[in-house]
Amino acid sequence: MSAPAPKREEVPLPTALAPMGAEAIRALWKQRRDFYAQAHLYEDIRIRVHRALSWMAAAESRGPDARDTQLLEWWAAAGSLFARWSAVLHAPLPIREATDSFARQAIEWDRDGLLRALLPDLRDRAAPMWTDPYLAAAVGMAGAAGAENTVPIDHTSFLAGALWRSGLTAQQLALGAATYGGAQNRIAVDRSAWLLQQLLPALLQVIIDHGYVDDWGPLCSPPRE
Repeated sequence: MSAPAPKREEVPLPTALAPMGAEAIRALWKQRRDFYAQAHLYEDIRIRVHRALSWMAAAESRGPDARDTQLLEWWAAAGSLFARWSAVLHAPLPIREATDSFARQAIEWDRDGLLRALLPDLRDRAAPMWTDPYLAAAVGMAGAAGAENTVPIDHTSFLAGALWRSGLTAQQLALGAATYGGAQNRIAVDRSAWLLQQLLPALLQVIIDHGYVDDWGPLCSPPRE
């Protein structure tokens, strides 16, 4: 007799600390973006933000029955910001390294304390991602070392770990290693989608308010002329 499927997790509503959707963020960014475009400044970050907002808007348009698709779209939005090309590997930097670097920069540029206010609340709700047997198996398969079942206290490590663990779930879906809408990974999918839904608006706000002046690494796929 097979084990019963896990019950669908009650996903908390979006936090009031980062309530803005894609269109609101795009409106805030537009005047600055247009000025930078005319001055030929910060092209890479303009591309990153544009791509992230396009995926974020797609994710926001989904209903509750399209959670798998929504997670993939939230993950693509996150990847638009953190992914970077490695000239040494001639390939994208491994996701674990890319999210570590991205988290350090994001916390550094959190000049208004948005992430520092948001992350403690997310840490409590996301803590099961560090003990979930489904994700623990994926972490082990990814060759992670060290104590991976303890939620980090410092903001940088938590942000990097939360992004990476959300990505492990999204990658399983992208590789067809689960049934669309399947019950067995429902808790992991719901939790990961919810977490990215909280993080992306805050990360985008940090970047467009302060971090746009920094180098976020080479784009993996620069636009063609």
